Amino acid sequence: MKFITIVLLSILYVTSSYGQVMEAKKPMSQGENNALVIILPKAEEKVVCKEFEKFMKDRKAKVKSIKKSDEMFADDAKLESLSDNTVDVYSLATQKGDDTELAIWFDLGGAYLNSGDYPEKYKNAKMMLNEFSEEVYDIYIAEMLEFEEDKLKDLEGNLKDINKDQENSEDDIEKYLEKIEEEKAKIEEAKNMRIQVESDIESQKGVVSKVKSKLNN
Repeated sequence: MKFITIVLLSILYVTSSYGQVMEAKKPMSQGENNALVIILPKAEEKVVCKEFEKFMKDRKAKVKSIKKSDEMFADDAKLESLSDNTVDVYSLATQKGDDTELAIWFDLGGAYLNSGDYPEKYKNAKMMLNEFSEEVYDIYIAEMLEFEEDKLKDLEGNLKDINKDQENSEDDIEKYLEKIEEEKAKIEEAKNMRIQVESDIESQKGVVSKVKSKLNN
């Protein structure tokens, strides 16, 4: 029960943490610029990079890595809610313990997206990134489900082994009880045979005594 409670609390914590987008100036390959930052709890950096690359390719961007950098560059992404033109998107995923921080820079053509100059576009970008974080969250839940299902299978396997051991022990007890009854019967038979043999011995002693008397006479 305690373990189940911990798992449920973990899911509730992760659920409340996903989709929280922040704004911050961060250094990147093009200098220090305004970025939208998401913390993705319980997500691996490589998973986040793979999913964000797919996310950008779904928006017709040409995605590549930037040389001598861990950044990813999505060239000419079609993001109608941000611009009528294509948008260049830079991103950097960083592992932070069990979580991953994803920083995204939207180059609108001479200026990077920020809430001060582009409040409506910033709101749309947050909605888009919330959509992305939900996709990552679904992957996390799917992995957790697989992990918990495997644990359930292990527990069910343990229970099956315990039941088998119990059945074997019960079978052994039945065999031992049958053996005990057989040995009890043998003991009774031996008692009866002993009485008969003791009687035969006494009779034989009398025969021997008579034969000795005849021999002496």
